[in-house]
Parts: sequence; C-alpha cells; structure tokens
Amino acid sequence: MAGRVILISRADSSSMLVRKCLVERFGFEPVQAAGVELLHGRPVSAIVVDKHHLYLTEEEILGLRADLIVVASSHRSESGTKALTTHATGNWTGDVSMGGKPRALSLTLAGAIRAAYNALRRGVEERAGLKDWWVGLEVTHHGPYSPLPMVYVEFGGPVEARGDERAAEVIAEACIEACLAGPSRSAAIGVGGGHYAPTFTRLMSLGEHDFGHILPKYFIPEALDLLGEAVRSVVDGCGVAVIDWKGIQGQYRGLVVERLQQLGVEIVKH
Repeated sequence: MAGRVILISRADSSSMLVRKCLVERFGFEPVQAAGVELLHGRPVSAIVVDKHHLYLTEEEILGLRADLIVVASSHRSESGTKALTTHATGNWTGDVSMGGKPRALSLTLAGAIRAAYNALRRGVEERAGLKDWWVGLEVTHHGPYSPLPMVYVEFGGPVEARGDERAAEVIAEACIEACLAGPSRSAAIGVGGGHYAPTFTRLMSLGEHDFGHILPKYFIPEALDLLGEAVRSVVDGCGVAVIDWKGIQGQYRGLVVERLQQLGVEIVKH
C-alpha cells in the first residue's frame, strides 16, 4: 500500500468502531488483499491489522509503504475526562511498556496534527451530544516507533466513552482530514507543561503554531538531549521551539534555552 493510510487495529474496540463509521457513513469499501483487509475510500484508504497498533514493529510499519500513517485509537484517562485528542508518538525515556523503542521519537507531520485537531473541534461543535467532550493535544508518548510519518487520533476516556459512535464518527472525519493535509508552514515543537499540553492546545486554537513533538515537564531535564531528534522528526520542516515558560521548573529553564540555542531554532516563550 502506498500513499497515505488510516490504520485500524482489531485489538482496539474503539479503533474498530472507527472502521464501522468509515464503511457505513463514509462509503469505504472493504476488500481482502493477501489476507489483509483494506478499506478503499476516495481519495483515502485504510488498512485493518490484527495486532494492537501500539506494538507494531518498525518492520511492520515499513511494510505498509505509506507516506503518512494516521492511527485511529482509543483514549484512556485516569481522570475520567471524555476527550478527543491527537499527537505524535515516541518515548522520551527507556520505558517501552506501551510500545515503541527506548528514547526514540517517530517521524510525524505537524500539518496532519493541525488538520486532525481542526476536524475534532469542528466535529464537537457540530454535534450537540459531544458538547462535554474536551478536544486538544497530548504530548508525545507511547509507541509504536515509526520510521514513517505517523499521527495518532484518539477518543475515549472512561470505558463508556470509548464506545461512543458519535465520537467515533468525528475521529473518522479527523483521520480522513489528516490524511489529506499538506505540510505546515508554521510547524513547531513544544517544551514544557503537562500531559494534555494546555498552553500548546491554546496556541493551536489561536492558529499560532502547528505542533509536532511535545516534551512535557516531567521528562525535563533527562530528555533534553532528544530535542534535536524532536526537531528533525517533524517532516514539515521545523525551525521553531515554543516553551511553556511557567510549565518548566525554574532551575531547568536555562538548560532548556541553552539546548535550543545549540540547535539553532527560533525560541518563542509563552
């Protein structure tokens, strides 16, 4: 399979609900090819894999031969907040309990994250039943490690939210829009803040930057040496790093600025 593709996993019930929406509401046609289910749409297609998407290997991802992979996924939240989110993948530490490679960041496309985010916001605004759902970014986290540009688009939170067909339909729309996206002209990485990236989500809502990788405060300073990889992995071309200034402990702010200066990127503080 070449081009851009939506990836569905049979091991993720929320992902399979998105498959249902693609077929029943967006006219994707299921076909079998070499033992694999493909969903032919216009102009975007999807592939359905048996393995859980988090644990796909580098070789399995390369086998897709895609220019961009947009993964439809469930979202789990300890707080129980119902949410629709999008983000890049990768591990800032050696912890690979949720897939991926230790201390390795996937390639990603900030333009696709922007397109997914816009579609998620629009989908919530257009559906009265989703008014209490939160829409935003998450920081870079979990697997798989992808040597091809990858974006995750997720819905859920509490168990019952992961089976919401209205939310699954919004995710299907967002995955299609992400696949159609071009590269961003305002791609950036984010540094600081918590898991749900409130500062960077706000800046996205204002249209000021399109974020690829985001390094959260709780992996600073140990992951600062990966900021160069974060910049290089945003395939749109990234020359800007936005710092959530208050979202970084005071003793580490100078280290963050020093590292970004070494990389030669424009530094924007918020």
